[in-house]
Amino acid sequence: MNLAWVLLVGLALAWGTSFATMEVALEGAGPTAIMAGRLVIGALCVSAAAMVMRVGRPLVSGWWQYLGVAAIGNCVPFFLIPWGQQTVSSSVAGAIMGTMPLVTAALATAVGIEALSRRQWAGLGIGFVGLLVLAQSQTQFSGALHGSLAIFGAVVCYALSTLIARAGPDHNPIRAGAATLCLSGLIGAAAFVTSGEGMPTWSGHSAWAVVYLGVLPTGIAAVLYFKVVKLRGPVFLSQVNYMIPVISLLIGLWIMRDPFVWALPIGIGLVLSGLALARRKPGVVSA
Repeated sequence: MNLAWVLLVGLALAWGTSFATMEVALEGAGPTAIMAGRLVIGALCVSAAAMVMRVGRPLVSGWWQYLGVAAIGNCVPFFLIPWGQQTVSSSVAGAIMGTMPLVTAALATAVGIEALSRRQWAGLGIGFVGLLVLAQSQTQFSGALHGSLAIFGAVVCYALSTLIARAGPDHNPIRAGAATLCLSGLIGAAAFVTSGEGMPTWSGHSAWAVVYLGVLPTGIAAVLYFKVVKLRGPVFLSQVNYMIPVISLLIGLWIMRDPFVWALPIGIGLVLSGLALARRKPGVVSA
C-alpha cells in the first residue's frame, strides 16, 4: 500500500468517526459553537505543526485558495453538518456524505474539467436514488428532510473546495492547511460571536467531543486532505467516501445505538453502486 492510500484510509477514519462524535458534541453545544470550536482548535494544532516544521509564510498568490477552502470547505459545511444532525442520525449523515464523488463528478462536468459517459450519468442517477432512500429513512424525525438537505449542502461545499484546493498554487500541505484553518478559525469565531446562539452548556463528554473534532477530523485531517489532493488529485481523494458510509454506519449502530432500518443498508448500497458505476471504465473487468 503506497503513501497516498495510507493517508486516504487515515482520512476516512478521521472523517468517518466525526458524525458520531458530533452527536455527543450537540448534547452541550449548538451548531455554530461546534463549528467555531473545532476550527479554532484545528487551527492551533496545524499552526503549531507549521512552526515546528518551518514551512514558511503563506503564499501571497494563494490567498484565493486559502479563503475559498476556508469558507466553502470548512466554515459552511462545519455548520451545516451539526445543524442537520439535530434531526438526522450519524449513520445517515455519514451515508449522505458518501455521495461526494458523484457531486464532484457533476461539478467537474459543469465547469468543463471532464465529460461524463452514459455509464457515469447512470451512476449519478443511482446514487441520487440512494440519497433519496436515506432521506426517506429519517421521516420518523421532525425536520429530518431539512437536516438531510443541510448535510447534502455540506457535500456540495466539500466537492467545490476539492476543486479549489487542486487548482491552488500552494503545494505544501502543512502551510496550506495552517493558512486555511487560521482563516477558518477567525471566520468561525466571528460567526459565533454575532450569531446570538448563546454560550454552550459544556458537559464533560460534549467538551471532549469538540476537542476531538478540532484535533483529528479538522486539524490533522486538513494536512492529510491537502497532501492527498496534491499527491493524486481530487478524483482519487473522492474515493474516501466509499469508506466513510461504512465506518459511520458501524460506529452509529455499535456505539451510538442508532436505530436500524433496512433503508440504511439499501441506501448505502445504492450510493456505493452508483459510485462504482460512475467510476468504472468501459472494458475493465474487476477481479
